[in-house]
Amino acid sequence: MRPLPILCPEIHGDSGLDGPEGRALLPSGGKLAQPGKAVLHMYSYIMEAFRQGGRLQKVRVICTGALTNVALLVSLYPEVIPRLEVVLMGGAMGIGNTGPVMEFNIQTDPEAAKIVFECGAPVVMLPVELTHTALVTPDILNRISAELADNTPFLQLIKQLLLYFADSYRTVFKFDHPPLHDPCAVAYVIAPELFKVELMRVDVETLSELSAGQTVCDVWHQSSKPKNVGVAQRMDVTRFWDLMINALKAANAVSPLNK
Repeated sequence: MRPLPILCPEIHGDSGLDGPEGRALLPSGGKLAQPGKAVLHMYSYIMEAFRQGGRLQKVRVICTGALTNVALLVSLYPEVIPRLEVVLMGGAMGIGNTGPVMEFNIQTDPEAAKIVFECGAPVVMLPVELTHTALVTPDILNRISAELADNTPFLQLIKQLLLYFADSYRTVFKFDHPPLHDPCAVAYVIAPELFKVELMRVDVETLSELSAGQTVCDVWHQSSKPKNVGVAQRMDVTRFWDLMINALKAANAVSPLNK
């Protein structure tokens, strides 16, 4: 058994959506989680989508945290594997962020990542080397302000979220501007043509006391094991921000925060 999972309040705050003042930006929604286990809901949704969409359809699961639930899904219901594609933000080809060679989402549950990577479903990994190119620069903030003309409550919220961990990245990782991680995985599903992806062998270290959670990427294709993960290595950053800003415009038009 591993110790309690690592947390990163310095990145997202205690609530997961903290602002620069160190408290949650959004009020409680007042709703309870759906009853039942997450893996059961995932299985039911995937099977229903498969029935409605025809036998050739696959369901893409976008993962922006630990892969625990997906690992449980493919372990308990292996029949979903041919109907599943996994797109994840996580892993590192070299230097990590919460360990020397470990990225947070994989380090949190290395065994789950190993199960998912080796289950046989198509997997695309967007590592930190790629997400660190999606930088929230002053030019990007100015563009957001210019293209979303009204300084709405929604826009103020977005700016605070985008800048929350700027100081952490500047102090710890020596970044002049903070990166935007999770939307890169969503962008891949919407517009895969923005990314250069290479299929390679990726193994997850689970035994080492020094590097449990490392994603060992066989960049030079020297492994005799089958290639199992498409690793995104480059992204058209300009077009990524075009996509993001269009999404923010659409959200700003309907956000209940602006009422």
